[in-house]
Amino acid sequence: MRMRFPVASVCLAAACLGAPAYAQGARIDDIQVSRDGEKVSILVKLSQQPAAASAKSVGDDLLVEIDGVDLARLALDPPAGSLVRHVDAVGGKVTLSGAAFGEVSTVIYRNAVLIEAKLAEPKLRGGSSLMASAAPAPVPPPAAAVVPAPVAKPVAAEPPPPAKTPAPEKPAVKPAEPTKGLESRPAPVLVSAPAPSKPKSSATALANIDTARCTAAAHDVEKDPWAIPALGDHALCLLDQGKTQEASNRLEQLAAFAPEDWRVALGRAALAAEKGDASNAEIGYRAAALLAPDEHVRAAITSKLAPTAGQQGNVTP
Repeated sequence: MRMRFPVASVCLAAACLGAPAYAQGARIDDIQVSRDGEKVSILVKLSQQPAAASAKSVGDDLLVEIDGVDLARLALDPPAGSLVRHVDAVGGKVTLSGAAFGEVSTVIYRNAVLIEAKLAEPKLRGGSSLMASAAPAPVPPPAAAVVPAPVAKPVAAEPPPPAKTPAPEKPAVKPAEPTKGLESRPAPVLVSAPAPSKPKSSATALANIDTARCTAAAHDVEKDPWAIPALGDHALCLLDQGKTQEASNRLEQLAAFAPEDWRVALGRAALAAEKGDASNAEIGYRAAALLAPDEHVRAAITSKLAPTAGQQGNVTP
């Protein structure tokens, strides 16, 4: 589910005059909300580049503080049924109301801030029992049982017992001798073969990225979200870990500043292949093979291409 809230606002004179010296006047151009199960991504697009951002959840409000910009005042009520029901923004603060979130994180993009969060479990506020106010109806005492008077019944004379008939004698049955030559054999035990596991994404295998390199890339991105050399490796490692949404966000972040990076094409091809989109996967693999840094990686990516007439899957850089 993806919703967009177009925003158009003009910087008010009072807000602009009160802006700090280090903050530049800015406006919110757009707010995009997407949801994948309990995961929610909110992209706030700005007219200027932010320096830093942080977010926290307070009740049903998500408070976002953005450094480096002084936002014009904005009050927005999205359409009914939206996950976010109201938006307030002024100065360096944006308040998104309507849902309780947990595990909130932020990523800085070019003229944008991405907030990633999970929907928190709803809690009952000020709840009380609806049954407490209703007093139970009194239970009436049990009625006295009426016992009918006994009625005398005539006693009939008992008939004489019948003569006993001797039971016929059963013929003696000789037990059957065990058949010779037949040996008892245990019943065969059927062992079910384990179900084949679903193969994981081969993005890191194609890019020749091992576990140690994945760990180093994650550490570098944690220290610097814009570490371009590590950002591409980290995105491919997230694909192999099954974190599709986070991997897609990292790939778009890399594409914003390094669109010719071969790992952008490889990651997008792997995402398309996972969705069953063979056409876009083929286009992505071909682009990645053309931009690959060495022959080994280029050959590995080329092996994913379907051979065409007169061509055995080789790609000439």
